Amino acid sequence: MTGEILSDDVTTLRDVLGNEYLMVHELVEISELKKMGREIDKRVIIDSPKEIRYKAHFFAQEFEMNYAMAKKDYFWVKIRLRDHKKVLDTDPDLPLELRRTAQNIYNKFLKVEKEDPYSHHG
Repeated sequence: MTGEILSDDVTTLRDVLGNEYLMVHELVEISELKKMGREIDKRVIIDSPKEIRYKAHFFAQEFEMNYAMAKKDYFWVKIRLRDHKKVLDTDPDLPLELRRTAQNIYNKFLKVEKEDPYSHHG
């Protein structure tokens, strides 16, 4: 959480400790990086190839949103889906070979609109 990063992510340790979904995301992301043989230190993000960084992030993103869906926290899923769509649409570093993975995650969670009893359809 205090390591060097490449993005403009401003999520703080306090943010993560105060939000169970962000906590789950960070734990899963670190676990995935470890599974891929990365040494977890302050430079793990800087020193990892972008394909590995994005694979771990997308795995954690999907896990986090599945967790929120299981808890029926549709509002959180919508917030994170909007963040994910921003990466999909505007991140110049998103590896071409992972674009489909990112799009599939987005498509999967679009169903939130249908499942959310509080969503208003025009």
